[in-house]
Amino acid sequence: MSDTYRILSHGPEFMVIHNAGVTVGVYNTEREAQLTVEDCERDDFMLQTARSLVDVAVEAQMRLHHTDRRTAHDWIREAAD
Repeated sequence: MSDTYRILSHGPEFMVIHNAGVTVGVYNTEREAQLTVEDCERDDFMLQTARSLVDVAVEAQMRLHHTDRRTAHDWIREAAD
């Protein structure tokens, strides 16, 4: 388990808490809580990967068309929709 999420016993239930202080959910079993943590970590990794790819695309757009970051980002976002 990463340091981003933690599982706390809460009476007969188990809470998954994000380090930002947000409760992700409350589960009947520790196994359910652990599966949720794994899903959240997988989603976090996918988001991190997507952001990295967007950053590379924005940088390439800036170089190719001699634009500022905001303009390049807007074009990449437009193309992705």
